Amino acid sequence: AGMVQVSPGIPVTQQNEGADSIDNFTARTQEIANDICRQSKKIDTLVESLPGVSVTESEQEREFIELSKENDEATRELEEANKRARALLDNISDTLRTIADNSGNK
Repeated sequence: AGMVQVSPGIPVTQQNEGADSIDNFTARTQEIANDICRQSKKIDTLVESLPGVSVTESEQEREFIELSKENDEATRELEEANKRARALLDNISDTLRTIADNSGNK
């Protein structure tokens, strides 16, 4: 490792044995700068993907209303499916009861 004068006002008096060479220091500095840029881009991408960041309040309101309608429709469909499932279960129970009653009459 060489001795590098950081500033003209600060004399180089002692070599730091643990210090990187100029090439290693430059390479590590470049690597850190690249990492910072990559992380910054990731953060920007995440922020842009947040709902409502790039839309106006009225667009957010329209989207909320649309999502609310979709939710209401999905809820109705679920309730209908539950009714059909209950009716089918009742039908199966009645059929099993009839089979059980008839098997006892033999």
